[in-house]
Amino acid sequence: MTILEQLLADHTILIQKIIAEAKNEALNDAPKTKITITNSSVTPVQTKLDLFSHISSTFDNLIKEKKDKNIMTPYGNPYNWPRNNNCWAKSIDLTGYAGCVVPLGGVGGGTLITKKHVLLANHVPYSASPFMIFFVNNNNVSFIYNVVKTKRVADTDILIGELDKEVDSSLKVCSVLPANYIKYFDKQSNFPLLYSDQERKALIGENGLINITYGSTNTLINMSKDPNRAQYFEPVIGGDSGNIVSTIINNEIVLIGAWYMTFGSMAGLGTNIPSYITEVNNTITSLSSGYKVNEVDLSQFKTY
Repeated sequence: MTILEQLLADHTILIQKIIAEAKNEALNDAPKTKITITNSSVTPVQTKLDLFSHISSTFDNLIKEKKDKNIMTPYGNPYNWPRNNNCWAKSIDLTGYAGCVVPLGGVGGGTLITKKHVLLANHVPYSASPFMIFFVNNNNVSFIYNVVKTKRVADTDILIGELDKEVDSSLKVCSVLPANYIKYFDKQSNFPLLYSDQERKALIGENGLINITYGSTNTLINMSKDPNRAQYFEPVIGGDSGNIVSTIINNEIVLIGAWYMTFGSMAGLGTNIPSYITEVNNTITSLSSGYKVNEVDLSQFKTY
């Protein structure tokens, strides 16, 4: 390298140092921007569930193992009547569904809708009040209450019975579908139903059309089109009236009504509580104040 080339190289290095130092000074002299990070609550957007799919998958999962229909063991007496541990619906709390009504046995049903009131059927010939009703909790302890008063809801087959006292906390009070439940279903509202009969079986049907019968609104219950669910269907017969018609949401029983009448060999009609929420609550209040039905919260599901 010649002396001239060396001088040029040194000059270039010197220029680069001067530029670098100038940049550093400029950055140091520049006003600082203070960035403050504050805690903020970010609510994640949650995708709402489809209610039809939720109910359907719940039933399908429960019947995978092909277990028994019987909710209770073979009848001995209501004071000692253990639950059937091999029932497909064993994991669902059915303690709010009566074991029997005296002296009708399994006829007439009886489902807790408050701590002091039961859903019955108006056309069933219950004994004059007071009459006894039995419930069995999940520890197989029996509880006996007296139905001291009954009152019909409007012109329906819905009959509300008042108990002599509030039930034990180990018995499940059933929530009911809200009046606007149909908006949570898109094109399909034929969701699975859990119903029972005078033999205390856990049976599966399918929600059908709303039916106006004898001046009141009722639910048509059909045999399921799904072959696996259809194995748990049995036609309604005389004596099944008053027994529970419900579905399962978030692994809990949600009440729709009670059996009203047969409707052909493969279907039946049940009362429709969602259509009469106000009337049911007014009837309950007329029997004893401070009680009303609990409408299940469906806010986690899509509306259509």
